[in-house]
Amino acid sequence: MSERTQSAPPLPPLALAACVACVAGAAALANCSVLAALSKTSRSGLLTIVLQLALADLILGASIGPELWSYNIKSWHFGDPGCVAYRGLNVLAATASSYLVTTIALHSLATINIEEKVIAKRIKRNEHDEDEEIRSSRHSLVTSSDSSTPPRTMNLDYRLTDRRISVTQPSVFVWVLAISLSVPEFVLATTVHHGRDVVFCTIVDTSQRLHMYSILAVFNLFLPLIIMIVAGVLVIVKLRIKKIMSQIECFESIAALKLSLWLIVVYIVLCTPRSCNMCLTKYKQDLYRVVARQYNALRNKRN
Repeated sequence: MSERTQSAPPLPPLALAACVACVAGAAALANCSVLAALSKTSRSGLLTIVLQLALADLILGASIGPELWSYNIKSWHFGDPGCVAYRGLNVLAATASSYLVTTIALHSLATINIEEKVIAKRIKRNEHDEDEEIRSSRHSLVTSSDSSTPPRTMNLDYRLTDRRISVTQPSVFVWVLAISLSVPEFVLATTVHHGRDVVFCTIVDTSQRLHMYSILAVFNLFLPLIIMIVAGVLVIVKLRIKKIMSQIECFESIAALKLSLWLIVVYIVLCTPRSCNMCLTKYKQDLYRVVARQYNALRNKRN
């Protein structure tokens, strides 16, 4: 640890700042372009979820900047309030981002399922056009006409199917879960000094810290990752059934499926390695401390 802290930074501070600014700018531009496209075409709750995902990505991008800076110079230079904000917002944004991606995928799958049911009902209705249910659900309206044209009859079908799926409950659940997982980080985050020039941003050393990391790993990494993989497989299966895709009239539903698949792929490729690395690092540090404490306690008993 001492050799690592005394080594030179891998990147000059100016180059690192330029890199972080470029990445943050590209991410913000991508989010804005997606939101602009959806605002013109989306008429479902998908736009609301994507707006929340953009907000979570913005918070996550803001928290990654101090993380890269401190990792590059091997010390934390943003003070104790900055440490509290970084650790809490990092968990909050990462949890919200992962579960919002899964929400988009599940919302798209549910919308497609409703479309399939509508298609099945339409086919059945066309096959039994003279059924009593059809006649009872239709009303004939005769429009007024002049003496030169005969009366015109118009059939209206009032049996409309609501294809919109509420996104309020899933969104509230995602943010409540994200806030709940980030509360321990906000409360226990602190800075620890190692020597004169080295400061670490960590949490208070408690006996329950390893259990807290285990819960965080399950709900922040493994559970959303499993849901994403299952949802991604279901999305691929839906997209490969061309018979159903060709009958769906709403192009927005198919586009939402493709968007959810791309979001899952991007999250797994770009975000999962960072989350796995952070979990492994935390576990290694805590396991080393637990083993050291047990070894010292055993040695003291023998003495």
